[in-house]
Amino acid sequence: MEQWDILNEFRESTGKAWIRGDEMTEGDYHQVVHIWIVNESGQFLIQQRQPWKKGWPNMWDCAAAGAVLVGETSEMGAIREAKEEIGIELQMEHAELVFALKFSRGFDDHWLVKQDIELTQLNLQYEEVADARWATVDEILELVESGEFIPYHILESLFEISQSPISLKKASLSDAQELFKMQKKVFQPIYEKYQDHDTSPVFQTFERFNERLQKGHYFKIYEYGLLVGSVHVYPKSPGIMRLHMINILEEFQGKGIAQEVMRRLEGMYPEAISWELDTIKQEQRNCYLYEKMGYVKTDDEWKVNDQMTLIHYMKTNSLNHLKPI
Repeated sequence: MEQWDILNEFRESTGKAWIRGDEMTEGDYHQVVHIWIVNESGQFLIQQRQPWKKGWPNMWDCAAAGAVLVGETSEMGAIREAKEEIGIELQMEHAELVFALKFSRGFDDHWLVKQDIELTQLNLQYEEVADARWATVDEILELVESGEFIPYHILESLFEISQSPISLKKASLSDAQELFKMQKKVFQPIYEKYQDHDTSPVFQTFERFNERLQKGHYFKIYEYGLLVGSVHVYPKSPGIMRLHMINILEEFQGKGIAQEVMRRLEGMYPEAISWELDTIKQEQRNCYLYEKMGYVKTDDEWKVNDQMTLIHYMKTNSLNHLKPI
């Protein structure tokens, strides 16, 4: 699987250096990863920190966590930390970066990995880990209540996502043909309705589609493991993310998938202080959806033809940014 970090491009626009927390100087940023492993039964693999750890000694924690090293991506850091702390190879084909947290000197990426592991397979790093076990959501919440589990503010959101049938996977060039055909299928009815010859994605060339796939952040949308759509976002400028296109196959529309995807994306880009998108003015159902999600229509309009007008939306308030501890 291609190693990637969906936030690096946006983060690097700050011009800051990425470095380990214990080596930081003024102007450096610190990147951390947390790995949450959930099995088919919905249990989470948790570890107990050694009593001599400086932070949260003796406390129960996620499966593994640590700082990303210079030259690593977030994914590479997650793979290495899991190998070092509990001795397992993460199955990243079943992994999803579910959200990122912004703190004063850096970012904290949270990975959710669906993987069944026998406890006998674990090789605990003595310097870091005292114990490990599987725990249900209720058991983790009980440990939080008793003061034995690190009180992450993200637990409610994490558990909700872990139980959701919706997942996002970063698309690669090998997915291009399939996603290109899907885009045409989704937009064919819209083209037939508005006859927008010059702007319709139906007529986008495969070469142009490939450019979009490589330059932006393109995700496949799954429901219960079935590919149901795609979404393309990219950083327009520092602090501004653009929701360029979200495609949901017709038979899966009206199920709240697009809403959940938009909330997830906001949680994955904590650097964004605003989001923007364009949509068709005449498509009132889409306009209602975006306004329901907190987007506000601006005065910008572009008449494509007598049947179609494009309008511009911005969202600056109530972004789904989760807070660190």
